[in-house]
Amino acid sequence: MKKAMSNVDVAAMVDELRSRILGGFVGKAYQQSSDRIWLNVQSPAEGRLDLLLEAGKRVHVTCGSRPASKTPPQFPTMLRSRLSGGRIADVSQCDLDRVLEIAVERSGEVNYLIVELFPKGSMVLLDSSRKILTMLRKMVFRGRKMAAGEVYLYHPGQLDPRTIRAEELSSILSSSGQDLVRTLVRSLNMGGIYGEEVCLRAEVDKSRLAATLDADEVGRVLRALHEVFAEQTMDPHIVVRDGVPLDVLPRPLKVYGGLERRSFPTFSEALDSFFVEEAAEAPKVDPLERRIKVQEKAIAGFEAQEKELTALGELIYQSYGQIEQVLRVMEDARSKGFSYNQIWEKIRSSGIPQAKMIRSLDGQGRMRIVLDGQELEIDARLTVPQNAQTYYERAREMKRKAAGARTALAATVDLKAAKSAPKKTRATRVFRRRKPKWYERFRWFYSSDGFLVIGGRDADGNEEIYAKYLEKRDLVLHTDAPGAPLTVIKTEGQAVPESTVEEAAQFAVSYSSLWKAGMAAGDCYLVKGDQVSKTPEPGEFLRKGAFVIRGERRYFRDVNVGVAIGIDDDVLIGGPASAVKPRSDPVVEVLPGEFNADDLAKRIYRQFSEKVEDRIYLKAVASVDQIVQFLPPGGSDIQQR
Repeated sequence: MKKAMSNVDVAAMVDELRSRILGGFVGKAYQQSSDRIWLNVQSPAEGRLDLLLEAGKRVHVTCGSRPASKTPPQFPTMLRSRLSGGRIADVSQCDLDRVLEIAVERSGEVNYLIVELFPKGSMVLLDSSRKILTMLRKMVFRGRKMAAGEVYLYHPGQLDPRTIRAEELSSILSSSGQDLVRTLVRSLNMGGIYGEEVCLRAEVDKSRLAATLDADEVGRVLRALHEVFAEQTMDPHIVVRDGVPLDVLPRPLKVYGGLERRSFPTFSEALDSFFVEEAAEAPKVDPLERRIKVQEKAIAGFEAQEKELTALGELIYQSYGQIEQVLRVMEDARSKGFSYNQIWEKIRSSGIPQAKMIRSLDGQGRMRIVLDGQELEIDARLTVPQNAQTYYERAREMKRKAAGARTALAATVDLKAAKSAPKKTRATRVFRRRKPKWYERFRWFYSSDGFLVIGGRDADGNEEIYAKYLEKRDLVLHTDAPGAPLTVIKTEGQAVPESTVEEAAQFAVSYSSLWKAGMAAGDCYLVKGDQVSKTPEPGEFLRKGAFVIRGERRYFRDVNVGVAIGIDDDVLIGGPASAVKPRSDPVVEVLPGEFNADDLAKRIYRQFSEKVEDRIYLKAVASVDQIVQFLPPGGSDIQQR
């Protein structure tokens, strides 16, 4: 099911909005959720309209009812101060990208509202010089600074399928090592469905290697691109399969031929109906129950892949003679100086018996062959036993992943059982402080799989963790940027699930200097405990809290920052939301923001006091000073829900 508007949808919506709201006036703005803005518009032709803007998902006129909201957060407040009463001067799209721009003129000055509809996109308000005034949420991109006062930069665009020239398309296809549909999707600005549509209209098999297309086929692909993306006729509808809405489109696609269609007068009405139905059909599911289903599905998938890969390895041995003949043909041709591309050109229409079983051959010697009706990949540079061993090794990897997933599933089931157990009612009483655990003088949390994760609060804390508590069997995470905790996963000799590693990565990034810099995401790396050393290279010096990492590192890119703070069984805890929220009540999520630690801690304490009536107990367990200890360094704010 479709989750967000495509670039073609955005182009169609721009055309619709230009005819409906251009020249109209902007009213008030409301924020419904962390991603959704409701904008009142006075249309010249239709009167009052409600424009729904949802970052990373959709933009359209809506007929839905807007829930009542309290005092607006910062972003809609800024929209009101800059846009309310202004005239809509333009509605446009950047190239064919999933970015919609609304220009509003007021008092002789133009401001721009940018709605990014790609994954993890945001909304950005710009002044007349296109400098950022404010954002719906802070984002971080490699090579693209997003902060107030900076000039807004669009993402580097790909080639436009509407204007691409024949020689450009021919160059892209001839240099590709992938099939046609993947080449179109990754090289041009389109989604998978539109890639399939182009192949269907061009009457070229989408699984064909792109480099094998002749001049006539390239021409047909070019004509299909122009036909699909330059079409302006509007026919808004929802595609339905087995009674379930599958996609919403501004005009028909042949790939959906034969499926039921529900037509609408405008594209906005189609989008409004599609996404409302999608939201209405999504029942609320217990997060732990959802995790159990995902883990069970993962286990079944790993086990199925293990069986399939093992069977393919056995099939290679069963067809030893046939495969060896094919490999010998390849080896003889290579010894005569032919490249793999030249070999494929010669043998695909040669009539050689061995060539009939070959479906494709790329420039690196990887070929797909058919044995007993089963298609599999063979590497011409390897022997028959080596090719079989490749499949056996992949099967063993699937077996290891299945075992890890079963361990994680058992931990989730135990956590769900503990969560559903009846809780004791907390009576008003004099609370006696418990003796703190050894790890509570550091930053710490227990992962959703039950592993203890600790990190230093400062350079002295990092030194103490290294000297006293870091073992060779532990796992360590750190950021390349200075000012980060030495984050240690205490493994106790057990295999650590991927979910725990991901939570520890978020912990390491969130309590680093990236938070103080206002970044929404950052990078960190994972090493083993025995890779961390205090012994510098000859001639070098290590300052306090610094370490030397030797050996291979595993990097985690664009890890989102964010922590949650809550009360779990009379103990204040903090860390990644996925580890804290399932076991805490009450709980608050925190993101980088503008409030200092003391002010935000008071706000969090007030939210806790709305759910905990016993104030003596609350002050003993989660005082303002205790809450401050769990807040990252720098400005913060409570995540609005």
